[in-house]
Amino acid sequence: MNRTFYAKLYHIDGLARAIGWKKLVSVLLRRALGIESPMKVRCGNHDLLIRPTDSDLFVMSQVFGHGEYEIGKRGQSALNRLAAGWRQRGIIPVIVDAGANVGYSSIFLRDQYPDAMVMAIEPDRQAHEVLLSNCAGLERIMPVYGALWCHEGEVALVNSECPSWARGVSDGEGVPSVTLPGLLSKLPRTKLLMLKMDIEGAELEATRDCGKVLKDVPCIMVEPHDFMFPGRGCLTSVYSLLSGRNIDSLVNGENLIFIASELLAAPAASRRPAGRKRALPARTAKAVP
Repeated sequence: MNRTFYAKLYHIDGLARAIGWKKLVSVLLRRALGIESPMKVRCGNHDLLIRPTDSDLFVMSQVFGHGEYEIGKRGQSALNRLAAGWRQRGIIPVIVDAGANVGYSSIFLRDQYPDAMVMAIEPDRQAHEVLLSNCAGLERIMPVYGALWCHEGEVALVNSECPSWARGVSDGEGVPSVTLPGLLSKLPRTKLLMLKMDIEGAELEATRDCGKVLKDVPCIMVEPHDFMFPGRGCLTSVYSLLSGRNIDSLVNGENLIFIASELLAAPAASRRPAGRKRALPARTAKAVP
């Protein structure tokens, strides 16, 4: 069996976990019939829109079915303790979700980190409209129409003929561009708890000149795209910022997860004996059927 077949099974399984088999059959039937209109599904505690003919079902499978934005119980607990401490000091912990698509990842991260504000950035207008609907009424999510970039101005949306999860930006016009420092300045007394990026190759531009903001960020979660842009060195700035720090690196699905090692270090009395440590399992990467 080829890789595409296994990818299909992976996403079918993930979507079934997220919304149940009955709704899964309905989504797949609408996709087969070419019905583009969004439908509402119950996913955990949320009623969410999903567009059957776009990439929404794959994203929902990844986020809610297979938990590809989980960082393990120890990492999640550590970040939540850190965020709670910041709140007590009057500091707002912020998660920047760059490439939020229709909002599934933002909602997942909001639920995982109840003391954090999630800034959900999406450059595709249609996906952003669905994001607004999915996040309506949810506190601690701040939708932003635009693209994370190295300047405040405009960029151009590219790959507009592709499913929405594959659309990126480049130099040009048409879509507002925002910088990481500029985003954080929109709220008073903020501190970056996590940077999540799934921005189709714009990682280098998005993190350029962000040393002051990212020098001690506790967690960075990124989907690398060097395979799409050989020679660009998309994560060069990220690796440079992490240089000299003690960092644990995890892999979950397509995501690289970098988290400050001191947050994961257990007190000496509670450490597991050698050979019994548990690692976050790697998951199968997505592929468009």
